[in-house]
Amino acid sequence: MHNRRERIEEMLDRLQRAEGYLQAGKVHRVEGLPQVYVVVGSELYLVDSAGGECSCPDAKKGHACKHLLACILLERAEQKAPKQLRIAV
Repeated sequence: MHNRRERIEEMLDRLQRAEGYLQAGKVHRVEGLPQVYVVVGSELYLVDSAGGECSCPDAKKGHACKHLLACILLERAEQKAPKQLRIAV
């Protein structure tokens, strides 16, 4: 079992990679499904942010994957942005 510091380091690495997905424009909403996304990684991954699910192997192991983190970061950024400046992705 990993110690607490190793788990935190792993999560920070995932978070950094999630931010990279956002900056690279790899997170796309599925039209008509407000909390469902396609994230372009090594493959296309389907993410349901409401259910906290992703189709990637990391999520299937029970981890909070970078794809899910990227979608949640996008949602939080949109909530914080002034309504008149929000842009559909």
